[in-house]
Amino acid sequence: MKYSRRQFVKSASLASLGVVAPQLVFAKERPKLPIPTLIDVGRGRPVRLDFRVAQREFVSGKLVDVWGVNGLALPPTVRMKSGDFVKLTYLNSLPQALSINIQGLLAPTEMVGSIHRKLEKNSHWSPIISTQQGAFTGWYHANTMLNSAYQVYRGIGGMWIVEDSASRQASLPNKYGVNDIPLILQDQQLNSNGVQLFYNDAKPFFGKTLFVNGQRSPSMTLPRGWVRLRIVNASLSRAYDLRLDNGKPLHLIATGMGMLAECVEMPSVLLAPSERMELLVDLSDGQVVSLISGEKRDFFYTLGQLFQRNDDLEDNVILEMHPEGLLSVFNITPTLPTQDRTQFHLKIAQERKFNLRPLDRLINQQRFDPKRLDAKVKLNTTERWIIHTSESVGFTLQGAKFIVETRQQKAEPIAQLAWRDTVWIEKDQTVTLLVKFEQTASPQQPFTFGVSDLMLRDKGCMGQFSVE
Repeated sequence: MKYSRRQFVKSASLASLGVVAPQLVFAKERPKLPIPTLIDVGRGRPVRLDFRVAQREFVSGKLVDVWGVNGLALPPTVRMKSGDFVKLTYLNSLPQALSINIQGLLAPTEMVGSIHRKLEKNSHWSPIISTQQGAFTGWYHANTMLNSAYQVYRGIGGMWIVEDSASRQASLPNKYGVNDIPLILQDQQLNSNGVQLFYNDAKPFFGKTLFVNGQRSPSMTLPRGWVRLRIVNASLSRAYDLRLDNGKPLHLIATGMGMLAECVEMPSVLLAPSERMELLVDLSDGQVVSLISGEKRDFFYTLGQLFQRNDDLEDNVILEMHPEGLLSVFNITPTLPTQDRTQFHLKIAQERKFNLRPLDRLINQQRFDPKRLDAKVKLNTTERWIIHTSESVGFTLQGAKFIVETRQQKAEPIAQLAWRDTVWIEKDQTVTLLVKFEQTASPQQPFTFGVSDLMLRDKGCMGQFSVE
């Protein structure tokens, strides 16, 4: 392996610094976490999302052009209540055509659109969107045929939250930006001027620098007690192995499609590209703790990385949390809305098998063809989808929801049963999904399914299905 003179000097300098004073290498004052602007939707209130060029500082003091929403480099969060409707106006002020998907929202393609509904530049579309589903954390993002990865990478992606009466009445942190914190994760590759580098010929795409809400591995001062983290993986290919650096458990309360019946303590949680999760963290002891991806790193790990070239993040801290103030007497143990588990007693209408070869961009030996329907599904039915993959990858679909029935022929733990639209599958493993179809999609405006890696998806590892 060859190194440039610059790399060698940098490595030697940092290594010698570590021998003298390793504590200095790790002393970091992390920037403050930005919170996306909140657009609260009232019944029928119009919402305007104008996709246009904005500016951002990836490197201090150097503004560069990115793509954003309403002139903001950090797209706003849209929040609505179940049962409400909104007149949503999309405007495309970008130099190329754009399609948008609201991942997690269950509605016909006439409302939410599809990859076949393109907004040409300088055009607009005003659908009326309503939802009757339960509370969830979703995200709106570029969904342009064969070009979604580049557009999401440039900045077209924001959080979409739906609340219902049960979630609002539950004993959960619910103050947006205070103890209910949105976290949008995306890894980036930058040049010395802070300009985004994108490699279209990459299969999976891995950036070395992690940005959370557009900020490098930030920190936040939070109230002592329970904190709710709503997390969206907006990375093109990278999955995140979420855990706390103090070894305490995370409390999983929701997937991107709905809440669990009870908090589930887990030492770590894997988040696939395009997947969303809600976690609770207990900050009652007042100690600083970080949410990280992967194992906690020490000085010797960092030193070793100077002499390696791999896909690891330069800094694996997602959010450093600083509890502040006195513990409130109202800091009670969180509870979740009552869940009717009979909803998971499903009658299977049909069984389908899908064999994924992600790096070859194949599903059942076929690449994506925009003129081909890969499945025709009957409305208000449930199917068993058996998914096998030759590589570790996320699997996702639009317009429908599923529960994980089995992994490698082992039943999913009952405590973790919840509706999903995205799941991580390990290499050479098989999962069975029970998929419920409650929304229509015509053959002309179908839903899509396939890998959640946007790079591989754009290159053909996806398919289409209608629901009628």
